[in-house]
Amino acid sequence: MSSAALITRICEINAQLAALLPATQSALAGESTFSVDELRALSGPISEMAPILTAAKLTQDPQVTAQIQTYKAHLRNLQPTLERLRQMLLAQRSQLATNQAQLKAASNWAAALSNTQHP
Repeated sequence: MSSAALITRICEINAQLAALLPATQSALAGESTFSVDELRALSGPISEMAPILTAAKLTQDPQVTAQIQTYKAHLRNLQPTLERLRQMLLAQRSQLATNQAQLKAASNWAAALSNTQHP
């Protein structure tokens, strides 16, 4: 991949990440939800960067280096936000498991009650 192509693609990915940063922070503030679609939108550019970073190591172009530094800054900004989102999702999963157990217990109770009322 040429330096110009690297710069263009890294700039595009940086723009995508910059656009997604406010959405992640808004979700943490409780102002919006962070759905699976947003998570996929975030993981796509990050996954795409792996081969680009490998190619970028082969070039000494200062513009490529500058764009990679911007990308790294986005990742540093995203890291604590994603960790907090992960913690929120784990807490929600725990709450869902508790609710599911309560629902199962109520269902069992209702079934037992139904069986005792209809001989």
